Amino acid sequence: MLRKIFGFAALCGTAAGQGSPQPGITVFQPSTSTTAYAIDLNGDVVHTWPGTARPGNGVLLAPNGDLLRSKKFDGGFVGQLSQRGGGAFERVSWDGEVLWDFEYSGPTFHAHHDIAHLPNGNILMIAWEAVGGDAAQDVGRNPANVGNAFVSEEIIEVEPDGLGGASVVWRWRAFDHLVQNFDPSLPNFGQPTDNPGRLDINFPAGNAGQLGDWLHFNGIDYNADLDQIVISVRTHSEIWIIDHSTTTQEAAGSTGGASGRGGDLLYRWGNPAAYGRGNGTNRTLYSQHDPTWIKEGLPGAGNMLIFNNGVLRPGGNFSSADEIILPLNANGTYDLAPNESYAPATATWVGTHPDPMTFYSGTTSGCQRLPNGNTLMVEGETGRFIEIDSASSLVWSWQSPFPAQGTKRTFKGRRHPGGVTGAPYCGPAVPNSTGASATIHGVGSLVAEENALTLWAEGLPLNTFGYFINSMTMGQTPMAGGSAGTLCLSGSIGRYSVSGQIFNSGETGSGSLALNLPTTPTPTGPVMAVAGQTWFFQCWFRDSVMMSNFTDGLQVNFQ
Repeated sequence: MLRKIFGFAALCGTAAGQGSPQPGITVFQPSTSTTAYAIDLNGDVVHTWPGTARPGNGVLLAPNGDLLRSKKFDGGFVGQLSQRGGGAFERVSWDGEVLWDFEYSGPTFHAHHDIAHLPNGNILMIAWEAVGGDAAQDVGRNPANVGNAFVSEEIIEVEPDGLGGASVVWRWRAFDHLVQNFDPSLPNFGQPTDNPGRLDINFPAGNAGQLGDWLHFNGIDYNADLDQIVISVRTHSEIWIIDHSTTTQEAAGSTGGASGRGGDLLYRWGNPAAYGRGNGTNRTLYSQHDPTWIKEGLPGAGNMLIFNNGVLRPGGNFSSADEIILPLNANGTYDLAPNESYAPATATWVGTHPDPMTFYSGTTSGCQRLPNGNTLMVEGETGRFIEIDSASSLVWSWQSPFPAQGTKRTFKGRRHPGGVTGAPYCGPAVPNSTGASATIHGVGSLVAEENALTLWAEGLPLNTFGYFINSMTMGQTPMAGGSAGTLCLSGSIGRYSVSGQIFNSGETGSGSLALNLPTTPTPTGPVMAVAGQTWFFQCWFRDSVMMSNFTDGLQVNFQ
């Protein structure tokens, strides 16, 4: 693994403009590659996660540095949709160890596209559900528009079981929230315009096609403060928001949860024609992807950012990042005037390449608001990454060269401002019984308030135990306490040695610890590590041949 200290790097590619790019690493996996990459602002690869399968699209980095990625797996799903990706997901440590692997694919269901990480460690996934043409007709779908198959969508929440697998603990089904005005003798009869929280089974009009992909979810995000989920629905050119605070039973109905609306839609935006309250003149999204709430502390916090692919956009095809202000009420619902469409009428900000008509991807793609106010955009079909400021000036641009042969197509990417962080010192460490020098690095954010830094120790003997130590004073004491290694700290030394902090290096020869900065251990009790302080970290570990040893040291300057 390569380690790198991140700062303001030189611009690369076709970068221009007066602004500076957001420091950090960008994580992505090309659609035709089995390897995920982390690059710095120069485009240099600083880390890779080799795998055994191409991605099913979604790839993201968890707060502790683990990689969550979908995988191509065909579990026998009906039709040809399974060939488009998905079906399985895995969580991989920074060192490449597969922590859990979950397959969700069978004759009537198949996970696909995107994933979202929940604060409790669970994962949200979207999945196709093959309901069949007969079932669609039974709830009011016009038989002329069923096609050869009919596939709906569901959202599942998956909980790792601690044994390398996972199980489904929550489910929401689109097919539980229908309305139709085709046949009054069938269920869910009513006018879509009077039921904006339900899905018109006959929209969009026309044959569902050979694959029967009625909705085609292609993006998902989660808001922990609201306990709500946003979904991108490509065939409708809409985003939908639903309540996650429901039970699975409540999610199947129209009551319950914090909103009191069960699993009915709380909000929808992009194409009011989908619920009978608009036409082409008030449409705003065109086959979009990657809706995300802008996180607290970022410019535009609380707003929604969407990659608007721009397929058949009036005025020409070009892609943009569209930011909207949600009409959110204090109780977590959204304003909707009688007979009107959901606000806003237009996006509050639309950002794109300075030469818009040169930036276009009809499929895949994504966008991200960065801490410095810039926006990262990925032109998915070509694997081109750009970063623009609020005036759409180009501050960074990079063309992925991966894989070396074939298409560079990339679903989306994410910039992680912390990245691989901290300054190594006092190295190399004294070699341990493996013949190698053990190392320590940090993954995450240097911003103390974010409390999102994980320590990793690598190159340790297998199946041994160890723990991390800290100090605010650098030192260098060879063979400290009878160890074969060098203690790189001095002064008041704290130990992360209570239950749950001591680790076993296992078969990968590594250990990690997610720091809790408000309770940083010292000999006189826990203290809060705050911005402006410099802390030094190291890892002590048992070595059956040499009794014990240390990694090198890591200096962290908290901001």
